[in-house]
Amino acid sequence: RLQSQDLGKHLHGVDDLLQIHALVEADIAAQAERVRAVSAAAQRFAVPGEGYQPCEPAAVRERVATLELRYRELAELAGQRRARLEESRRLWKFFWDTGEEEAWMREQERLLSSEDVGRDLTSSLRLLSQHDAFRGELSGRAGPLEQALARGRGLAAEGRLGAAEVAERVREMEGRWRALAELAAERERRLREAAGFFQFQAEAADTEAWLEDALRLASSPELGHDEYSTRSLARQHREVQEEVRSHRPAIDALHEQARALPPAFTDVPGAAGRLPALERRYQELAARAEHRRQDLQDALSLYTMRSEADACGLWVGEKEQWLHAMRVPDKLEDLEVVQQRFETLEPEMNNLASRVAAVNRIADQLLATDQRNQESIRATREQLNARWERFRALADQKKEALTSALNIQNYHLECNETTSWMREKTKVIESTQGLGNDLAGVMALQRKLSGMERDLEAIQGKVRDLRAEAEKLAAEHPEQAPAILARLSAIEAVWDELCRSLRRREESLGEASKLQGFLRDLAAFQAWLSRTQTAVASEDVPATLAEAERLLSQHESIRKEIAHYGDDYRSTRAVGREVTQGQTDAQHVFLHQRLEALDTGWEELGRMWENRHHLLSQAFAFQLFLRDSKQVEGVLSTQEYALSHTEMPSTLPGAEASVKKHEDFMATMEANGERVQGLVAAGRKLVAEGSLHADKVQETVDSVESRHQRNRDTAQELLGRLRDNWELQRFLQDGQELTLWINEKMLTAQDVSYEEARNLHTKWQKHQAFAAELAANKGWLEKMEKEGQQLASVKPELGTVVTEKLAALRGLWDELESTTRTKARRL
Repeated sequence: RLQSQDLGKHLHGVDDLLQIHALVEADIAAQAERVRAVSAAAQRFAVPGEGYQPCEPAAVRERVATLELRYRELAELAGQRRARLEESRRLWKFFWDTGEEEAWMREQERLLSSEDVGRDLTSSLRLLSQHDAFRGELSGRAGPLEQALARGRGLAAEGRLGAAEVAERVREMEGRWRALAELAAERERRLREAAGFFQFQAEAADTEAWLEDALRLASSPELGHDEYSTRSLARQHREVQEEVRSHRPAIDALHEQARALPPAFTDVPGAAGRLPALERRYQELAARAEHRRQDLQDALSLYTMRSEADACGLWVGEKEQWLHAMRVPDKLEDLEVVQQRFETLEPEMNNLASRVAAVNRIADQLLATDQRNQESIRATREQLNARWERFRALADQKKEALTSALNIQNYHLECNETTSWMREKTKVIESTQGLGNDLAGVMALQRKLSGMERDLEAIQGKVRDLRAEAEKLAAEHPEQAPAILARLSAIEAVWDELCRSLRRREESLGEASKLQGFLRDLAAFQAWLSRTQTAVASEDVPATLAEAERLLSQHESIRKEIAHYGDDYRSTRAVGREVTQGQTDAQHVFLHQRLEALDTGWEELGRMWENRHHLLSQAFAFQLFLRDSKQVEGVLSTQEYALSHTEMPSTLPGAEASVKKHEDFMATMEANGERVQGLVAAGRKLVAEGSLHADKVQETVDSVESRHQRNRDTAQELLGRLRDNWELQRFLQDGQELTLWINEKMLTAQDVSYEEARNLHTKWQKHQAFAAELAANKGWLEKMEKEGQQLASVKPELGTVVTEKLAALRGLWDELESTTRTKARRL
C-alpha cells in the first residue's frame, strides 16, 4: 500500500488518499508501542536465571533487530508516501485554483463580450456602475491569482511531477488574464462612450425644452399699459435675458460633447443634425429677446416721456400765471422783493430746462426705434418745446423790464450817495484853511489830508462808472434820458468843484510841501514799524506742524519786508536830520525825539526778529519730532498688538505659515528700527540745543527706545516659541498619520470574515502578508518614539504632550499586534 503509485487523479482523490494515509500512519504509530514491547520482552528472554531456560541469545537479538529494521523501513516508506501525496496535492490544488479562476474568467469574458450598452442614460449609467463593481472584483482576484501562479512557477521550477503541464498552465492563465483585462478596458470604453452619448442626448433634450419655454416668453406681445406695468415687464424680461446668456456655456458644452462623440455615435439619428437646429433656435431666441427688450424699453421711454412732459407743462402753466399777473413796481424796495422772487425762479428754470432736454433726448431715441407711435411722440415733443420757448421768452421779457427799472433806481441812489461823499470831502479841504503856517500846522494838515488823495482816486473812479452807466441807461431808455443826463451833469459839477478846492489848497501850502511830504513818509514808516514790531513780538507757540511751517514762512516774509524797507528808513532818517538841523523850537525838538525813537525801534526790530526766528525754528523742529514720534509710536503699538495677539497654530501648515509670517514681521521690525534710531537722534539733538520742551522730548526718546528694545526681545522670544510649536506640530502630524494608518490596519485585523469555511488558505496567506507589512512598518513607530524622546529632552516644556502622544501610539500599536496575533491563531 505504501509503495502504491496511485497519487490521485484530482484534488479530491488526493485528499482521500491523504486521509487514508493518515489512518495508515496512525496505525503505524500504534504499532510502535508493540515493537518496543517485543524488544523489552526479548530482553527478558535473553537473561538467564528468570525461572526458565532461555533460547539462543543471538537468535533473539537477530529477530528483534529484524523487527525494528522493518518498522523503521515502514515508517520511512510512510514518510515518503506522504511527501509524494503532499506534492501531488500541491499540483492538483494549483490546477483546482486555476480551474476556478479560468471558469470565472470564461463567465466574465461572456459578459464583457455583450453588445448591450444601454438604451438610455439611466440604463447606461447602471451598466457602468456594474462594470465599476466588476473592476473592483477583478482587482480583488488579481492577488489570489498571482499567488496561485507564483505557486505554479515554483512547482515548474522544482521540475517534479507535472512540471511541464504546470508551466503551460501558468502561461495559459497569464494570457487569459491579460485578454480579460483588455476586454474589460474595451467594455469600459464602450460603456463610457455610450453614457456620454446618452448624456449628450439628455442635455440636448433639456436645452430644447428650455428653448421652447424661453421662446414663448420672449415672443409675448404684452408691453404694459402704463409706466409701472411696463417697468415690471422689463424687469422680468431682464431676468429672461440673463437666463438666456447663462445658457450660452451649456450650448457650447454640447458642441464640445458632440465633437468628443466617437464615430459610431456621430451618425446616429438625432446626434449630428441636432445641434445646428438647436443653435438656430438659440439665435432666434436671442434675437427675439433683444427685440422684445427694445420694445419694452421704447414703451417705457414713451410712458416716461409723456409723464415728464405733463409734469413740465404743469409747472410752466403755474409760472406763466404768475408772470402775466406781475407788474414792475416804481419803488426800489418793491423792486428788490420782485428780484428775489426772480432769483428763486432761475434755479427752477435751469432744472426744468434739463428735464425738457431729457424729454427731447427720449423723443429722438423713440423716433429712431419706435415705428408705431411716431405721430404721438412728435406731437408731445413739439407741444412741450413750443410752450417752454414761450415761457422763456416771457420770463426774459419780465426780467429785462425788472432789471432796467432796478438799474435806473440804483443809478439815482448812487448819484445821491456820490454827491454827498464829494461835498463832505470839500468841507474837509476847506476846514484846513487855517493850517500850514508853522511846523505844527503842517503836521496837523498832513494828518487831515493823509487820506484825501486815496479818497479822491476812489471818487474819480466812481464818477467814471456813473458816467458809463448814465450813457448806457440813456441809450436803453430814451424816454428817461434827459433826467439821467441831468443827474450826471450835477455830479460832474460837484466833482469839478472838489478838484478846484484841492488845487487851491495845494497852491496855498507853498514851501511847506516838502515838510508835509517828510511828515507823511515819517508817519507811514512809523506805522509800518509799529505793525511789524507787533507781528514780530508775538509769543504764540505753534501747536501743530502745519502751523509751525506757516508761522516760519510768514516770519521769513517779514525779514524780506524789513530788508525792503531799509532804503525807506535811511532816506527818512537823512531828510529828518536836514529838517531838524539847527532848530530849537518845541515842535522840532519833538520831531528830533521821534527820529531817535525811530532809530531805537529799527534796531529793536532786528533783535526781535532774530529771537522770534530762533523760537519758531525750535518749535518747528519740536513739531517735526512730535509728528515722527507719533508715527513711530503707532508702529510700536502695532508691533505690540501683533506680538501680544499671536497664537500658536494647532496644525502643521498653520505653524509653518506662522513662522514665515513672524520672520517677515521681524524683517519689517528691523526696517522700522532705522526710523526709531532717526527719531532718537533727532530728540537728543533737540535736548542738546536746549529746547523749551527738552523734558518731554527726553521722556519720549526714553519711552521709544525701551519699547523698541522690548518689542525686539519679545519678537525673538516669540520666534523661538513658534519654531518649537512648528516642531511639535510636525511631530503630532506624523503621529496622526501613523494613528490613521494603525486604525486602517485595525479594521483589517478585526475582520472576522474568516469564520466562513471558504478560501481559508487564501485568507491565511493574506493575513501572513498583512503581518509582514506590520513588521515592516514597526520601524515607523520606533522612529516616532526616538524623535519624540529627543524632542522632549531638548524642549522639556513639550514633554507632557509628546509623552502622551507616544503612549497613545504605543497603546494602539500593541492593540493592533495583539489583534493580529489573535486573528492568526483563529485562522
